[in-house]
Amino acid sequence: MRYGVFITGTDTGVGKTLVTAALALHLKKRGVLVGVMKPIETGVSPAREMQSDAGRLRSIIESEEPLGAIRPYSFDQPVAPLAAAQAQGHPINPDTIKKIYRLLSSRYECMVVEGVGGVRVPITPKISVTELIKSLRLPVVVVGRSGLGGINHALLTIEALRHNNISIVALVLNQTQSARSALARLQERTTLEILRKQAGVPVLGPLPYEPGLPGRFRPAVIHVARSAAIKKLAQLVSRASKRSR
Repeated sequence: MRYGVFITGTDTGVGKTLVTAALALHLKKRGVLVGVMKPIETGVSPAREMQSDAGRLRSIIESEEPLGAIRPYSFDQPVAPLAAAQAQGHPINPDTIKKIYRLLSSRYECMVVEGVGGVRVPITPKISVTELIKSLRLPVVVVGRSGLGGINHALLTIEALRHNNISIVALVLNQTQSARSALARLQERTTLEILRKQAGVPVLGPLPYEPGLPGRFRPAVIHVARSAAIKKLAQLVSRASKRSR
């Protein structure tokens, strides 16, 4: 039975790639034939392809797929995808992404797809990440910050997805900064408590703070892939796929 999931974030830099890689690695270690995809990526240096998000995803599960299939659209400017595509004169075609996704998904039991930015980020003048998710017909995992500001961003993202009738598997909270002070720990605890009451979806985490990213990406992913939150997430993704059938 083939299934998949789309990993989106409440913002940029919240840990989408970390969660995508950890989930994919966890599934692989469970014996699932898993494929990965990062359809659009900006800020990619041609000289450092293997340090890109797509390159790291490909490496972490030792995929043999060409990088051009895992990431159909790559742009060198570290700006929003629409701006990057316009600057490079290479417009993004969602139908191309959909065709490549279908080809890859036919080879794997599960596809883990990482988005770009948040759900309202435009990828063409008329189409946002939301429409891309709907075209791929995938349920969504939302990755958000566990600290101050995490509540508003998470609830807005969940609201936008529900407004578009997109199924949400879970909200995964990530420690993007070390909660060393008593105030930071209080902010994290209250964020978690409120979201568990108001999000209306399973709230997992927070994932442990991983210092030194992206320099120590592989050990961080291996550590997070063993966490209770990722184990639970893998179970929820599997259940969501069964319900959709």
